[in-house]
Amino acid sequence: MRKYLILFLSLFFISCNQDTPTSVNQNSDFSIIHLHSIKKTYTNYNEAFQIAKKEKKVVFILFTTDYCRWCTKLRETTLRNNKIIKNLNNDFIVLLLDKNHSQYPKSYKIKSVPSIYLTDKNEEVFTSIIGYHKNPNDYLKWFEYIKVELSN
Repeated sequence: MRKYLILFLSLFFISCNQDTPTSVNQNSDFSIIHLHSIKKTYTNYNEAFQIAKKEKKVVFILFTTDYCRWCTKLRETTLRNNKIIKNLNNDFIVLLLDKNHSQYPKSYKIKSVPSIYLTDKNEEVFTSIIGYHKNPNDYLKWFEYIKVELSN
């Protein structure tokens, strides 16, 4: 049983941590990382933070790749939850970035995807969420944590 667990974890880690797979189109189309029912998403780091400063909102950064099956699963299941969508639409600037192709500060050391960073408008990281989390309540707890932090 332990052998199977080690094999599974190894395959999972390899599948989502390749730097540049041969099957990826280098001119990646961001429509593949679109989140359904989110009013507005951004794919430009600087633009998203300009809007966050203007609207005084937290930035939800989702780092993915177009070849990561766990990223796809996250977008197609967990992030379609109505409560998550409502929170993202009301309280966050949603920034979608491709780990391999997007321009973003090197201070984000993305080693695996999906990776989510919740930052304030000044690019200070509140928390990061690494990997696929099936339970929407995990995200809702993080969202509540941010609200508490901002109220202090």
